[in-house]
Amino acid sequence: MQVKFDVKYERSKKKIAKRIDSDKIKQTEALFLHDPSHPKLEVKPIICRRDKNKKSIRVLGNDGFRILISVRGDMTYFQDIMDHDKYDRLTKDC
Repeated sequence: MQVKFDVKYERSKKKIAKRIDSDKIKQTEALFLHDPSHPKLEVKPIICRRDKNKKSIRVLGNDGFRILISVRGDMTYFQDIMDHDKYDRLTKDC
């Protein structure tokens, strides 16, 4: 599996790192690369008209943050990382 980190994801990751441990984010990324269907990631599909391949994964050790990904073939795009409030607003209007 190939992974690409979007510029927006990298920016959001720096902002979020002030609120949660950046090691948890790195562990989440590593676990996803090793086993994308691991139960700890709590992978959830997102119903979205604009991107039918959009999903979210939970940041390990922190229920309040989700990572948005888009899976196309064997390429996974890490698109954004956000708190649950922003996640709920974004997925509601998708």
